[in-house]
Amino acid sequence: MLCYNHFYDESAPDHDCHCQPDPEPIFIHDPCKSSFPPLAPSPVPTIINCYLFHAAHVAVPLTLRMPSGEPHYDPLSRDPVPARLPSSLEAPHVPSYSPYQRIDLLHLNRDVLSTISHFCSPHDAVQFAQTCKDAYEIVMPRILADVTIGQSDENQDEPRDPPVPDDTSTLQGPDRLEMFCNFMLADPKTRMRHLRALRLLDYAFARPSNTGFRDGWDADFSPADSLARLLHEATNLRVLHIRDAEPLFQSHPAVYEALAELPVLKEISLYYIGNFCLKAISQLRSRPAIIENGLWKDGPRPQGDVTPFGPYINSFQHIKLWECGCMLESVVDRFIWPNVHTLDIGGRIAKISELAHAFPNLRRLTFYLEFSVKQETGPAACWPELDYLETSAPIPSFPSPVRRVQLQYGIGARYGTQHDLKTLPLMEKTNPVALSCTIAHTVSETMLERMKTSMPSLQYLELILNSGGRASMEWQAFQEWVERNLEIMRATSIVGLCIAYSGAAGSSNPDDTSVADANRRRSTHVALMLARAVKTLSYIAVGRHEHEKDVGMYDVDCLWFQISRPADETQEPSLELLTAAEGERIREMLQNTPRV
Repeated sequence: MLCYNHFYDESAPDHDCHCQPDPEPIFIHDPCKSSFPPLAPSPVPTIINCYLFHAAHVAVPLTLRMPSGEPHYDPLSRDPVPARLPSSLEAPHVPSYSPYQRIDLLHLNRDVLSTISHFCSPHDAVQFAQTCKDAYEIVMPRILADVTIGQSDENQDEPRDPPVPDDTSTLQGPDRLEMFCNFMLADPKTRMRHLRALRLLDYAFARPSNTGFRDGWDADFSPADSLARLLHEATNLRVLHIRDAEPLFQSHPAVYEALAELPVLKEISLYYIGNFCLKAISQLRSRPAIIENGLWKDGPRPQGDVTPFGPYINSFQHIKLWECGCMLESVVDRFIWPNVHTLDIGGRIAKISELAHAFPNLRRLTFYLEFSVKQETGPAACWPELDYLETSAPIPSFPSPVRRVQLQYGIGARYGTQHDLKTLPLMEKTNPVALSCTIAHTVSETMLERMKTSMPSLQYLELILNSGGRASMEWQAFQEWVERNLEIMRATSIVGLCIAYSGAAGSSNPDDTSVADANRRRSTHVALMLARAVKTLSYIAVGRHEHEKDVGMYDVDCLWFQISRPADETQEPSLELLTAAEGERIREMLQNTPRV
């Protein structure tokens, strides 16, 4: 089936893609999902009502109705289908005494309709496109702007069973890619100019082996010729992701030759790489700002294998080398990349001083999964300060201060004492203003005290407590930990705290009001305890991290409170419960706290 998640902003076609919000997929083939995800309320009714309010003052009172008597078409096949009005586009109810007249929705100015389509949810946009030819022509540019075929590659480090097609669709990734290419090539002058981002993810070039779905998948590059023709025509393409790039280019060199000719490519991701990928990169006609490579898939790695990056010294701004950081070993001594502000790297990594020399203006650095950093042989000249550091293992020799640090590993019994001791010098040398860390509730008070004293500049702390193993942590253990360590917290000068425990949900029913009320009372109790103890706190969040779910390490379900303190310090502070949107805004503000 097709899932529709988000539009890609093409309102400013001459702007560089990296200056706009990262585009999200519009076409996602995810066989593991059999229904659309919940959609946020669409603002379209409000927009329509605002337009009508304006129209009522300049002309006659109006209300909207959907056009009737028009044939309805599927957006890809153009076959007739039953019309259905999307819920977010339903006209407001008009009582019998209303003075408003009814006109066709499509009688509105096309610029107004195009603006409405920018705010319409992708699901509603596809439904709207199926109602009639005029709606199809208005909405399809938004749908074609960003296309993803295949399955998202989140959690690449965890083994997964291949998806099994459901009863609603037996089409595999290669079939869908072939259909999409044929659809675009059937009318290239009209359709190709709208295509801004194309992502070909897992299973886009794979189908189940003949022995059964669970016995493995075979590569199928049959759509490659059609893809090459599409790339030749896609002159407005800004973003291109190909996960199986190296085997695809080896079997069909015409694809990388077409890729190399793309004129305005700003972001390129070739995950499985090899010599053919490097050749394609070296021949790029465009000057991308973002490049991503994942894993070497072409035998022994040759020396100097990223010298093809040389022509892009002044264009690259963000480099991602997830499992092939060793590629930089051949260029850090030869090139300086003045415009690179973000580096995501994993695998075998050069000395940090060499990275600082090659990327003097770096602001954000991520060490991904398993990695190893070469030891320094002398004093390390490094960055004056980084804005953000994320690491999946402690780096005790890291030489630079960092405004915000996020630890993608846990501190506690499960991880070993040496792991913990290496974290202390990392905290001391980075001295972050904002820190995200996960610790076991069994960590000693001595360790907590040393962590506190090693970060005198800390203003905002995101803290996840777990059991120290794979088991869930219970609320009672979480509350006892907070009570036990109030004195350590009291000695800090943080202004913001987000604290959560890693445990299972209390109820599988999200509408269970009794559970929600109990969680709110418990969270308020803990928040008030901490507000009394830490006199500098202005904002506090208390919640839970569902460790059994496939969520980020610091994605927590929490309640945010704003703390008000009376002038008389002997009186109790008061808590104001914030909305979820306000909480997210406060969290972002605290994460961006500047160093004083």
